[in-house]
Amino acid sequence: MVEISIAELPEQFRKQAERASEMEIKNVDYAIEIYANILKQQPNCLELRRKLRAAQIKKTGPGKTLSSFLGKVTAAPFKITGKSKIEKDPMKAMAEAEKSLASHPRNPIAGHLLSDAAAAAGLYGTAVFALETIRDAEPENLNILKALAKAHLANSDTESAILAANTVLQKKPGDPEAQELLKKASVAVAMEKGKWEESDDYREKLKNQDEAQALEQASRSVTDARGLETLIHQVYERIQATPEDISNYREISDLYHRANDIETSIAWIQKARELPQGQSDVALEEREHSLIMEYFDLGVETRQEELDADKENPELQRALEEAMQQRLAYRREQLTSLVERYPNDYGYRYQLGELHFEDKLYDEAIGQFQLAQRSPNVRLNALVYLGRSYKEKAFYDLAIEQFSTVKNEIPVLDDRKKEAIYELGQCYEAKGLAEEAITEYKEVYSGDISFRDVAAKINNYYSSNSGTAE
Repeated sequence: MVEISIAELPEQFRKQAERASEMEIKNVDYAIEIYANILKQQPNCLELRRKLRAAQIKKTGPGKTLSSFLGKVTAAPFKITGKSKIEKDPMKAMAEAEKSLASHPRNPIAGHLLSDAAAAAGLYGTAVFALETIRDAEPENLNILKALAKAHLANSDTESAILAANTVLQKKPGDPEAQELLKKASVAVAMEKGKWEESDDYREKLKNQDEAQALEQASRSVTDARGLETLIHQVYERIQATPEDISNYREISDLYHRANDIETSIAWIQKARELPQGQSDVALEEREHSLIMEYFDLGVETRQEELDADKENPELQRALEEAMQQRLAYRREQLTSLVERYPNDYGYRYQLGELHFEDKLYDEAIGQFQLAQRSPNVRLNALVYLGRSYKEKAFYDLAIEQFSTVKNEIPVLDDRKKEAIYELGQCYEAKGLAEEAITEYKEVYSGDISFRDVAAKINNYYSSNSGTAE
């Protein structure tokens, strides 16, 4: 199939596209609907697909949000499923990718599916465009950059392929896959120009033995990756044969997790939870939440590493703050939902109380900690936080009751008991009861001189009392 421009569309579709383009400023939803309807019938019109995607991004906004991520992993086409559909009907696979892209136009899973399906249909420009769209959202994602280099090669755009491969090597020197792509692109350039002996792009990047060894190591990694892919295919076949067997969904999710594809791992767990026996499976629910938290943790870790390498970069600082806020927002949303559905699970109440405390929502925190102390597993920790919440509200008598309870119930001077005693001393100090406060600080000091600033408090006390205090 050959890609065409809007001008090459049948007259009826061309006029509809032109009308939609005129209306786009006033009514972007109308334009999106018209573009999408035409594209269903003319999927080889790359220019129209570009206009559709630009309108979708205009509507949804360019940034990543918590809701967009959750929507993406919930609605994402599974990659293994996508491969099967591409083999059977690439045009249908393209249409299914577009369904996901309609609400999340920079969904990387759907973007990859669209690219692969377009390439299978011979629409190599569309394959490149699909990857460029998700590359713009994740410019540091090396996997997308390498896929883009491959797509450029298939599209006979060797210069762009070399540029993409070089971009990867700048970010990750010695990357074996990028080196191999650069080799292929350089060979293509040399063959086109008939100057293989004069072409030095490849020799510049692969001129020493260390890089050759890196390629050999990469070959072994590819073998390992293929082993995982084989296992994934085997489990997928079992899912097709017995779609009600929930254990296969767990297994394929774990395999994708081992392959560092956390998004697809999440998607398969969510698919398992759609099964009748999965809807009430608490372990599956906890696994889903754990994987999503891992996704956010990795995002924070990546942003932190980037900032550590360029500490004064304000954009990286904002990116880190945004990643941290997204993680916190998901955690808060998750725990609120869990408490609503499992009101007698006091562990969830304790965790939600901690978040409320961090947000300085002390009344809300108190409500959760008062209930959480009913659980033996979190009772003492809940009492400590309950005391802290009362202390923050200057309800010192109530705070003293909580800290005293914890102090009396823990037989050894562990960290939790030291925290309670120290907080008890602070409450007495806030009430102006200096002698009672120093008695508590002494107990901590006698067991751990390095705890917080207790040594300074004791030294100041004895200095001000000329060493006469008992």
